[in-house]
Amino acid sequence: MKGKNLSEGGHFMNTKREIMKKLQSITGKYSINTVFIDWIHLMAYTCSNTLDQLHFDEREALYLTIIKKYSKDQVTTFCECFALLTIAFEENSIDWLGEIYMELNLANSSLGQCFTPNHVAKLMAELTFVSGQTEVLESGRMNYYEPCCGSGSMIIGLISVMQKKGYNTQTQLIVHCEDLDENCLLMTYVQLSLLGISAICQVKNSLTNEVFSTWYTPFLLKNSFNPNKH
Repeated sequence: MKGKNLSEGGHFMNTKREIMKKLQSITGKYSINTVFIDWIHLMAYTCSNTLDQLHFDEREALYLTIIKKYSKDQVTTFCECFALLTIAFEENSIDWLGEIYMELNLANSSLGQCFTPNHVAKLMAELTFVSGQTEVLESGRMNYYEPCCGSGSMIIGLISVMQKKGYNTQTQLIVHCEDLDENCLLMTYVQLSLLGISAICQVKNSLTNEVFSTWYTPFLLKNSFNPNKH
């Protein structure tokens, strides 16, 4: 028997299904996998270019390269999906992109792409936040490192737990996360950006320490933890 997804209640489920429906409407010339990945990249470039001047030109060029593939109506649909995702996060802090990715059957099981369910991520965060809570009490904020972030479910689970306990994750949490898969890393980056988290996200091989690209969330760039100021 298939277990019920805890996020699938009323309006939450409707928002997710509306995003999936709109993305599927863009398919035809391109597969749903291509459409989804292009959407992720468009959102990532948009988030990055709000404040990151260092990477602006490069990412603006990449943004325009993707946009040229689609019609004006399809670009509008991408924007509508972005707006819906923003609304979804205002309603519930969960790994929306991971859920959509899995429900569209885009995960590559041969590469081990199977994201942690939201209810499991929250449970694990509850169990592991004890040391983090001590750090917040002692230094005023928690520094969280995730070497294989996937779509960000574990980090978002931590954010949800901290908020539930009354902490301000916009001022009391700094995240440094990595993943070798660029698409997964950008899913995390987009979601942390929408959640207003100070984060450094890197496409990186954690075994060799080779960094392929670095993404700073807008909230990190606008506050005192801005890496360009140090």
